[in-house]
Amino acid sequence: MTVVLKRRSQHAHILVCRTCGDTCMSSSSTEEASNEEHPTKKLRVALENSLLNGQKEKWQVRIVESSCLDICPVGAISVRLVGAETSENKVLTWTVAPETDVEELLEALKNYLPRLA
Repeated sequence: MTVVLKRRSQHAHILVCRTCGDTCMSSSSTEEASNEEHPTKKLRVALENSLLNGQKEKWQVRIVESSCLDICPVGAISVRLVGAETSENKVLTWTVAPETDVEELLEALKNYLPRLA
C-alpha cells in the first residue's frame, strides 16, 4: 500500500499528554480534582491563551490533549510539536513541570511556529 500526501497541513500541532497529567495529579494530591484543575488542561489552556488568544501575532498551530506519548516522565508533562516547518520536519518533544516551566516552553515553541500573515 502506498500512502500519498494529498495536502500538507498549514498548522503545526502541539500535543499535550493527558496521561502525564494524570500521573502529576496522583503524585501531588490524593483528592479528586475537577477537570479545570487537571495539569494537562491547565497547560493546554495556558498555551492556547498565549499563542492563540488576544495576541497581535497569532501562530499557525493547533493545541490538543493527547493520549500517552510514550515518554512518561515522573512529575512532568510531555509536550510534542509536530509539523512545524522550521523544525526541519522533526518531531520535537519537551518534558515540563506544569507549575514552573510554561514560560520557558512558550519561548521554545515560538522559535519553531509559523505566524499567520
